[in-house]
Amino acid sequence: MRLFGTKTNTQLKLASGEPVTQGSVALIDMVLQTQAVIWFQTDGTIIDANKNFLGAVGYAREEIVGNNHSMFVTSDYRKSKEYAAFWESLRAGEVFTDRFARVRKDGSLLWLLATYAPVRDAQGQINGVVKIATDVTPRQKAIETIAAGLEHLRNGNLGHRVASSREPDLNAICEAFNAAASQLEELVDGVKSASARISESGSKIGTASEALSTRTETQAATLEETAAAVEELTSNAATAAENARNVTDIAVETQEAAKKGGQVVDDVIAAMTRISKSSGEISQIITVIEDLAFQTNLLSLNAGVEAARAGNAGRGFAVVASEVRALAQRSADSARDIKSLITESSEHVAGGVDLVQRANTELSTIFDRVGTITNNIKEIAGGLKEQSATLTEINTAVAELDVVTQRNAAMVLENMTISKTLSSDTEALFDQVAVFQTSQGKMHAGGWTHARPEHSQAGMLAETF
Repeated sequence: MRLFGTKTNTQLKLASGEPVTQGSVALIDMVLQTQAVIWFQTDGTIIDANKNFLGAVGYAREEIVGNNHSMFVTSDYRKSKEYAAFWESLRAGEVFTDRFARVRKDGSLLWLLATYAPVRDAQGQINGVVKIATDVTPRQKAIETIAAGLEHLRNGNLGHRVASSREPDLNAICEAFNAAASQLEELVDGVKSASARISESGSKIGTASEALSTRTETQAATLEETAAAVEELTSNAATAAENARNVTDIAVETQEAAKKGGQVVDDVIAAMTRISKSSGEISQIITVIEDLAFQTNLLSLNAGVEAARAGNAGRGFAVVASEVRALAQRSADSARDIKSLITESSEHVAGGVDLVQRANTELSTIFDRVGTITNNIKEIAGGLKEQSATLTEINTAVAELDVVTQRNAAMVLENMTISKTLSSDTEALFDQVAVFQTSQGKMHAGGWTHARPEHSQAGMLAETF
């Protein structure tokens, strides 16, 4: 049986035509000792296999010799065009080196890093196929494990960890993957927690902003009404202050007129005093007239007595004396009447003087009270003036406060917009981090839910034969 070359009567040659040397034999022996080797006819019929290959597939030599290569592949692949094309290419002289998936006797999957090469005879014709392979199933499983971990990572499952591998280089990748996943999981958990706090804070800010907006609008409306009321009060205060100034002027004029009235009363009292004095003087004159009338009457009596003594000679003188006596009597009577009238007039004048003096006293009291009223009105006018000035300042301050409140209301509305934007951005952040699953759970925009592991397998590497 020719395995690696062509056997002649004198020497063994390799398929390349080179003679088999001691070094070539050593190399072939090393391959047979370290690699899994199997030989086929060009139609895939198994010629032989070494113990390494038999150990890898789990068959005994007699179980495979004479059977076809297809016993090592899945039924689906066995029926595929790719499998037929693979053997057609081998019969055409192509060489394939790749990682191949094969089926063990127990049905488990076996991965071989193998080279399929045609075997040529002395004339260069292909009369067989040899396969030299290395069992890389543990390595492939490690790669699949890492691929599955990457698939979990792609799907956002940060709680998945890959098992360690017996392959040192791949185990380093596994450890690096687990460390990176742990760090990323911690980071995403932090982002989720921060997002939840931001969402809660944003919701509170939004609620507070809405409440503040409502209160600010109410305050602005109340302040506007207050500003209108203060403005009206300021106008009324200014009008009252102006009226108070006018009343003050009138009170001052009234006080001056009252002073002048008091002067007139004083003049009346002085005139009545003079009248009373003149009445007294008239009474004295009437007294003199009464005395004259009395003397005249006495003289007329004496003249009548003397005329009676004279007889007829004194008769005419007696008549004259009688008439004089009558005139004296009438003068005395008139003087008494005048005196009585003057006395009554003097009493009336005295009463008038008393009344005028009482009126003067009352007018003095009125003058004092008018002065007090005038001073009070002046103070009230001054107070109203100060109140008007103060209300003007308050009106200005309220107007400025109204403007500030309106600005605050606008700022509150702007803050509400910012708060809504923050909430929207937070929800968007929720949506972005919600795809990540950690050991603590999975977060959605509505809150946290327990993580549900998603099982996925890495895609099988394409089989090339």
